[in-house]
Amino acid sequence: MLVMVLAASAQNSKVESSVITYGHSNRETIHRADSIMRLVISNASRYKAILSGYEANIYVKGHSEILRENVLMRFAHKIAPVDLSSKDMLFEMKSKMTYTAPNSYVQDIQAVNGNTIPNQKKQSEVFSFLNFNVYSPTIYDDEIITPVASNARKLYKYNLISIEETGNLRIFRIRFVPKQPSQKLTSGDLYIVDKRWTIDKIELSGRVYFAEFNILISFGRNAGQFVLPEKADLFLRYNVLGNSVISTYHSSYTYNRVEWFEDEFAKAKRTHSLDLTQYLRLENDTVQIVTDSSWWNEERDIPLTTDEKLLLNTHSHASSQDSHSDTTGIRRYMHITSQLTDAHRYNYNTTFIRYSGLLNPMQLGYSQHNGVTYKQRLRVNNNLKDDKQLRFLTELGYMTRRKELFFKVGGEWEYSPEHQGTIGLSYGKGNDSYSSAIAKQINQALKDTQLDYDDVNLKYFRHYYTELKNDIEIFNGFHLFTTVSYHRRMPVKGKTSPVNPGEEVKDLLNKTYYDFTPTIGFSFTPRQYYRMDGRRKEYVYSHYPTISFEFARGIKGVMRSSGNFERFEADIHQSLTFGVLRKLNYHFSGGLFTRQKSTYFADFDYFTRHNFPDSWNDKLGGVFNILSRVWFNASDKYLQAHFMYESPFILIQPLRLDASKHILSERFYLSQLWTPVLPSYTEMGYGFGNYIFNIALFAGFNKLKYQNVGVRFAFEFE
Repeated sequence: MLVMVLAASAQNSKVESSVITYGHSNRETIHRADSIMRLVISNASRYKAILSGYEANIYVKGHSEILRENVLMRFAHKIAPVDLSSKDMLFEMKSKMTYTAPNSYVQDIQAVNGNTIPNQKKQSEVFSFLNFNVYSPTIYDDEIITPVASNARKLYKYNLISIEETGNLRIFRIRFVPKQPSQKLTSGDLYIVDKRWTIDKIELSGRVYFAEFNILISFGRNAGQFVLPEKADLFLRYNVLGNSVISTYHSSYTYNRVEWFEDEFAKAKRTHSLDLTQYLRLENDTVQIVTDSSWWNEERDIPLTTDEKLLLNTHSHASSQDSHSDTTGIRRYMHITSQLTDAHRYNYNTTFIRYSGLLNPMQLGYSQHNGVTYKQRLRVNNNLKDDKQLRFLTELGYMTRRKELFFKVGGEWEYSPEHQGTIGLSYGKGNDSYSSAIAKQINQALKDTQLDYDDVNLKYFRHYYTELKNDIEIFNGFHLFTTVSYHRRMPVKGKTSPVNPGEEVKDLLNKTYYDFTPTIGFSFTPRQYYRMDGRRKEYVYSHYPTISFEFARGIKGVMRSSGNFERFEADIHQSLTFGVLRKLNYHFSGGLFTRQKSTYFADFDYFTRHNFPDSWNDKLGGVFNILSRVWFNASDKYLQAHFMYESPFILIQPLRLDASKHILSERFYLSQLWTPVLPSYTEMGYGFGNYIFNIALFAGFNKLKYQNVGVRFAFEFE
């Protein structure tokens, strides 16, 4: 029961006794602040999940002003909720918030008014910043560590500033500051209620999503609402690409319903469920514009100022669609160039279309072997009955150093969204490779020389494939997939080699190979947490590793197929969390070809070259980043291991460099490979990044002897 939770801190009498009297020395106030925070942090784990649900009416007043803009403002909306329809916007909103544990928010916007009606990004901005649990160890999608996290005393300094007597309550004002500069940490004041050790008010300042922010939130003082905000004020300042935008918000809350977990068993059952269905959804399809000043006077908890009244009645109800009427040179330039450089989204009835943009710089990447890479994407989603979907995808990519063009076109039908059941057909161009027969001849030719594969300019085969795949969840966390693929590999003309492999190899270079290869496999993740979006199931995380296995068989004689071989591969990977925001990812896999009764191509699924990472997290920690591509096809078996350690505090933050405020995460990489022809290859790397880009430096070692170094770079937002 709630009373039991509030009384739980009484057992900490030894610690509590040290905060009864107020000390005068700086050392004593710090000691007493630390003692108070021990109690607050101890109880935070209880309070963070005590609510089972609530319903509230929320009034919001927002003011947003563009202080400075240039021609790069057209990119600002990618990382900041900028509304270009007005340089000086004032608006009010009335909404109903419904919360269901563990973290599901539905925001029903019922009325809006302003000199400009805000777009959806502006409407959701205030809710995305204010809807956080003050007792949670992290906020904003784990981007910030709060001063009540379990390890917060290692990261923050606390100081007792004052003691206030309010009615029959004693309030301790605790100031917290980071022990080292980091965008992951904030500073500010906590107002702690004596004996209860709950948070009466919090004021914190920091940086997130390229915004400097300051938040002041006051919480209810009665036993039924002590974890719920009553009033909140938010200040945001975005400085993006030479542009400056400030926004201020005031909100007040009136609660119609508050529900608590009745006992610890019900709470544990809910919070330990694998179903983590959670979201923040805005229901604003039928938002009503209300201009009646008397109606808004009843909704406001504080009246408008004289300046706000004047601004509210200026250019009343200008629609965001009128932004194109702006005749300034900058706005006209932004409108024209955005058609070429921005990602485009179109919705028509049940069809959603997304195009990456013809000249979008966010599609650029760089790696040592591939050079500059550029990618184009077109996605079409059609929503069918019962949350089923029909999806089409076209991808096109080019690598400047290798002068190779990649493409993939395909369609997919999600026929069982609750079991992630999909069947898809695709056609594309894969990595160019060479056959097992050529590899054997080259291996024999290189035995008596000082050269290796890096010195051989091999003649590759162009690889085109067609694939039909079905994937379905048999039970939670267990997927069974079957694939039928058809491969055509055509010789590439005109390449020479400094090594003369012999006439027998030359004959092999002029032959086209066809392979018909069925595959069956599974992947299993124990205790897989998930969320449901309607009937559609989406995986979230698990505390256990994911195990995968697949078996492929080349069948001779089907559609000119000459392949007669078997391929086995297995993989295990996991992400382990240590404390708050520290992770260790590991990835082990191995594979081999057996019954090699024909020429085959050693194209493994888990040991392959990845040319176009979708983002920094797209297996960058589970692949070799600077290993020459010739080694991926040189052997019929392999074993590999990858480790990646991630933390906000590795090198840059502890050194207190000026750049630390712009760095969100740092990573160490270590990878090891064994194949018969490359028995010991090691790759080490270090990288860092933020919301815009990530960059890493890698070094390769052959038998612990330095071999090469390379850089990989990727943009993070579209």
